[in-house]
Amino acid sequence: MSEAIVVASSSRRLRRAVVRTRAVYRRRSPAAALAACLFVTLASAVTLFLLEPDARALAAPMLAIAVTTTAFMMVLWSRDGWPPVFEAGTLCMLVITVYGTLPMVGFLMMHGQWDLYADNRLFAYPFNSSELGTFGWRYAVYAVSFAATYLLIRGRATVRTTAFTLPRPNTQAAIIIVFAALYTCKIALKFGYGYDLDDFDYANPAAALARVQDQPYFIRQIGHNILSALFVAQLAIILLLLAHWRKRWCRYALAFWLGSEVFSMTIRLGSRSAVVLLLIAAGVLYHRLVKRLSFRLLVVLGSLLLSAFLLFGAIRVVRSEEAMKERLGHVLTGSNEFQGLFTTAFDIHKRKEAGEIVSVPWQVYVSDLYFPIPSQILPFEKIDPSMWYIDLIGDNGSVGYMFGVMSQAAVGLDWIELVMRGAVLAAVLALLHRWYVRRSAYFWPTLFYLFVGVWAYYTFRASTFYFVYFVIYHFLPVLIAVMLLDRILTGVRVRKRDAVAAAT
Repeated sequence: MSEAIVVASSSRRLRRAVVRTRAVYRRRSPAAALAACLFVTLASAVTLFLLEPDARALAAPMLAIAVTTTAFMMVLWSRDGWPPVFEAGTLCMLVITVYGTLPMVGFLMMHGQWDLYADNRLFAYPFNSSELGTFGWRYAVYAVSFAATYLLIRGRATVRTTAFTLPRPNTQAAIIIVFAALYTCKIALKFGYGYDLDDFDYANPAAALARVQDQPYFIRQIGHNILSALFVAQLAIILLLLAHWRKRWCRYALAFWLGSEVFSMTIRLGSRSAVVLLLIAAGVLYHRLVKRLSFRLLVVLGSLLLSAFLLFGAIRVVRSEEAMKERLGHVLTGSNEFQGLFTTAFDIHKRKEAGEIVSVPWQVYVSDLYFPIPSQILPFEKIDPSMWYIDLIGDNGSVGYMFGVMSQAAVGLDWIELVMRGAVLAAVLALLHRWYVRRSAYFWPTLFYLFVGVWAYYTFRASTFYFVYFVIYHFLPVLIAVMLLDRILTGVRVRKRDAVAAAT
């Protein structure tokens, strides 16, 4: 089957198109996918057989997740004919895999005792491999529930072409203007008020947090909204640049921009999330619009990105060279984002088991439902689950602990809730994918699907449907601003055309 790559500019109808045909669609043999699954399963079984009992208890849930993810990817690969890269469900499955396996890898490397640099909250409990492994099986259950439901509902719906229709010139101009305006506001906030969340000092988080809180409340509020909207505009610009990939200056501009973002992050040793998300967005869009990437290349690039993420996280919390060398030897065993999320859920589970959690505010259970609603119009107090946890442990001076889906299950229905949350989330993302497949050639559906995909990690790192807040308060304002500006530019162009026609 051939694949048509269409790049077009349109007003009401397509005005012109550049079409390039290339035979790239090749349906993979189910036998090859089955062989890959059997290989990973056999390798996992052999590994478990060779391990000691304590290590086996830690490795079993981790390897179960690996087998589940392999089966998930191979099924989609055999259905589609290429790696399912530009897909929110795939990104979410990879998030579950990373967050579910890295803590267990760290525990395996500790060899029965807590690492000196491990999360401080773990020191309150004895190192019990069986107990840690049992809790790790919750990750595996969540992964299986998500994978099975997603594959069932998603079916064979796939985007079989890189065909893409660019928005009208006025819309493209409006996007660039909105991006420039938001970036100007970001610079004004930085130099006018010292508000710059990207320049957060992780070596001294308490002082950095105090500096942010010293800013006027109004500045903090509009600053957060501006930076959030700017990220959406950045995704839109990346989408436009990749849609114009055949133009050399667009390729150079994108490479220079992403390189400067990485360089700036490295020099400042500040926040890494926005830069990593931009890199992921550029990668999956390249696969969607320019050229299909192979599994081999994806594994290499993914491993490099994850390694850089972990190394950067370890480096930015220290400042001396000796401390940096020492910390780099504990990248996986020391405190990191993945271990921290595990620890929060494990700590809640242990406290609940010991009867230390007498009651949980009902708002914590249903935070997904009301979180996007402004607190001013709610008839009850809005409680952030992560802040509730900080109050529970009495660590009010902390920057904050993420209250992820495992923590939600720990205070709720535990195993049953994990099955339900995994299935419901998978159903939503599968239906979203089917919706996108029918609209994949258009700009706004592609941008929206990309936005949901890159924020998929928040479905695990925070509450299941936390990304709905991002859609309402980050994506929609940019969409509305661009549409209004587009109408203004269109009106100006029409009046100018009419004036020229009247003059002639």
